[in-house]
Amino acid sequence: MSYISQMSFQNPWWVDKNRILEDEHVKRAKVIVPPIDESALILGPRQVGKTTFLKTTIKTLLEREDPRSILFFSCDAFSKKEELISLVNEYRTLVNREKSAYIFLDEITSVSDWNTALLHLFNAGYFNDSLIYVTGSSSINLRKEMLPGRPIKKYVFYPLNFRVYFNTFYKKLIQDHVKVDEKDELYENALKLLPYISELNKALLEYIRRGGFFATSFSENPLSLYEAYKDAILSEFLKTERKESMFKVIIRKIIESYGSRISENTIAKDVNVSHTTIGDYLDVLEKLFIIRTFRKIEGGGKTNYRSLKKVYFIDPFFFRVMKIYSVGKDIDDIEIPLIVEGIVGEHLAREYKEVGYLHFKSGKEVDFSVGNVKVEVKWRREKEKKRYNNVDYVLTIDEFKKSDEQLTLPVSIFLYLISSDKFFYELTSISHL
Repeated sequence: MSYISQMSFQNPWWVDKNRILEDEHVKRAKVIVPPIDESALILGPRQVGKTTFLKTTIKTLLEREDPRSILFFSCDAFSKKEELISLVNEYRTLVNREKSAYIFLDEITSVSDWNTALLHLFNAGYFNDSLIYVTGSSSINLRKEMLPGRPIKKYVFYPLNFRVYFNTFYKKLIQDHVKVDEKDELYENALKLLPYISELNKALLEYIRRGGFFATSFSENPLSLYEAYKDAILSEFLKTERKESMFKVIIRKIIESYGSRISENTIAKDVNVSHTTIGDYLDVLEKLFIIRTFRKIEGGGKTNYRSLKKVYFIDPFFFRVMKIYSVGKDIDDIEIPLIVEGIVGEHLAREYKEVGYLHFKSGKEVDFSVGNVKVEVKWRREKEKKRYNNVDYVLTIDEFKKSDEQLTLPVSIFLYLISSDKFFYELTSISHL
């Protein structure tokens, strides 16, 4: 089968480079994400903006490059690695022979054995002197040595963190972010942000309901996009050949226990399946970039992988979408403190490798632990858990005070200061490998 006509259709700039301006992704792009200047595998949830990033990068390249040196192809329609190999072979032998190229393969993880196809293409020399961008919505088949010795970096394109959200839709306040273990520096920078607390809190309340997706951020009614995001999540999940009915039950259990410790055994008893089945589903949800799992940190900083875990959605808009899908109604105000807790955990997890929670024999807990730093979130909790008092940060709506050992800060200021300006995070998390 020849792919020339499909390539020609998806790459109209081969005929007229100005045709890129007619592309729907380019026309809708309100924010230009800076290009990556090296070959990259870019993973992340559906609807996060990966395709728009590719198309705006192509637009930039067309200002200086031969249009035929740029290939874009959406791999959604492919099912076998042989189709992918044939596509690139036809491009390199019929369209762009013996020249450097810029090759953009969108949603490559939908192709069976896509990783071995990429390795073959590298080994066969199809990518020599070329920049390769490949994107996908799943890290299920990803391994540390997926492309041994090949010059391709692995990144995750997450929904916007709160700092980037505020910089994009309000204003940029402070240039550098601060490490959580640099408490004195964080305090000094927090003082600089206090005059902006009203704006920061307003933005955080928006962020709780809109999340960090470009489409929801620009929409007057984010829930008008509910079906698109629900379908995007389900389509990726169902490709794993697991049951939607079980998926829906597990999602509901995650929401019901949000902010609390849960186990596979507890969920399994409620739905009458094995705990290994529940563990498998949770693992898949994490590798599809839908949830983030936090585990108990023991003495000496060791992670306990057998203890109860805490599970949050990677973005607050996912909470809304998945609650409507599994429960049938939107978020309640009483859930906002728990959503904020999940936002804090997600922001910490993007910046640091080992983030977990603490739980003591006395029953006391600490929401998040990063190395020796303990972080407690207290956003209008109505039912207080037993709290461990010796923490480094207490995060509230608008309290600000400093003692010898503890900083009490507004959540919005803390999130802004500890987050980077990144759109992409290098993929190093063990949970996704």
